[in-house]
Amino acid sequence: NVRRALKNKNIWLVAFNVVFVYSVYCGLTYFIPFLEAAYALPAALVGVYGIINQYGLKMLGGPVGGFITDKVLHSATRYLQIAFVVVGLILVVFSLLPHQAIGILLGMVITLGISACVYSMRAIFFAPMDEVHVPREITGSAMSMGSFIGYLPGAFMYAIYGGILDRFEGLAGYRIVYMIMAAFAAGGFFLSTYILKTIRQNKNPEG
Repeated sequence: NVRRALKNKNIWLVAFNVVFVYSVYCGLTYFIPFLEAAYALPAALVGVYGIINQYGLKMLGGPVGGFITDKVLHSATRYLQIAFVVVGLILVVFSLLPHQAIGILLGMVITLGISACVYSMRAIFFAPMDEVHVPREITGSAMSMGSFIGYLPGAFMYAIYGGILDRFEGLAGYRIVYMIMAAFAAGGFFLSTYILKTIRQNKNPEG
């Protein structure tokens, strides 16, 4: 079953789509230090922000992502495709904003919005395994393979992002990190588009 999973192209596609989501997710860790550097976020607000981000949004992200996937778009891959565009565009715009001239509240709202979207993506990023018709008898192997590959960024992305912030002081480092996150989102969009094309071809081989 492991050999069959390794030979299945669709499992690799879904697994690398998880890589793109998780690479963006790793960058969320640096929102609080960014807000402290850019807006001098007070200690009291750090606690409030952390509670909202770590508990409130994570609890809401899954149900919201699942609802939109099942009831609105009827496709997890389609939801990921759209979410990648939204997250990527917001990250690019946010990295270019004159943060010294805008209020701390706007910075908090934007970063929380990005986090909420990414949390919703995390909740359903393995769901496309069903859309690409992974055989039931190798589902366990497919999920194990997808998890191993998909979560790999956790082993090195924090070091990469942290190294950039150490090398480029101030807001410059954070802007680079956000642009890299946006690049991962762009990669996820193109891969999601390809997966959707593969799904359509599987449904209509003659088309």
